[in-house]
Amino acid sequence: MEKDLCKFNENVEVINKDLSMYKDEKGNMFILNTINILARVDYMELSKEEYTSLKFQNKVEELEYNIINIKKPVPKSEITKKDEDKYTIVDKEVAVRQIWNVSNPYGAFKSFTNKEEATKLAEEINSKILEYFK
Repeated sequence: MEKDLCKFNENVEVINKDLSMYKDEKGNMFILNTINILARVDYMELSKEEYTSLKFQNKVEELEYNIINIKKPVPKSEITKKDEDKYTIVDKEVAVRQIWNVSNPYGAFKSFTNKEEATKLAEEINSKILEYFK
């Protein structure tokens, strides 16, 4: 099954407002609920470790993301390295990547470096699907 959202949608044929069929070149085929093709946009601010983990899990694409500094609550023990500070929360400035992920419930996604492009793709996908509900 395709993990790229655009390719996934190319393999979907909407039958009616209730049912659609996914069929790809590899032989994957299944019936799905049409409403589940709708896309969502998730904004994430990921630290280097979080980004590496999600990239390894194939949940974000490897792109040149904008890096900003934000204050994030962390256990004080991350700073002091003392075990007794692990239950104290403090703000720490952390460098994070700004990522906008457009996805569907089937795990297909496309990552973006800006909100406008991500929103545009989600709106295009959703407007095509919502036509069946009018």
